[in-house]
Amino acid sequence: MNDDPRQPNEPEWLDEFRELANRELPEGSSCEQVHPIVERWYRQMLEREPPAGSDSIDQAMACLATEILNEAPDELIDALAEHIDEDLIADWVVFTLMVGRAFEASLRDGGLDDL
Repeated sequence: MNDDPRQPNEPEWLDEFRELANRELPEGSSCEQVHPIVERWYRQMLEREPPAGSDSIDQAMACLATEILNEAPDELIDALAEHIDEDLIADWVVFTLMVGRAFEASLRDGGLDDL
């Protein structure tokens, strides 16, 4: 197993900055520092159009949502299905995946550089 925290093709000179951040952020406080930034990003993201995609991406997201729901504990799905239509549950999973896509895009394009 590879313990290298670097992403593929990430330059070694970034290691110094990662190590500095890990030293400077006291354990347990990162959510306190990061949450307001993420919350602000999330609120702004809700006001914009979803990330650009294609029919094939939409279909893949729906398939992934189905796989996630199929793997979810039966107790969870049964409890939700007692109160919520299964299509609404699937739509929420797709929405959550879309938020993940938007989050990754913002991380890549500098929209979350304050982190």
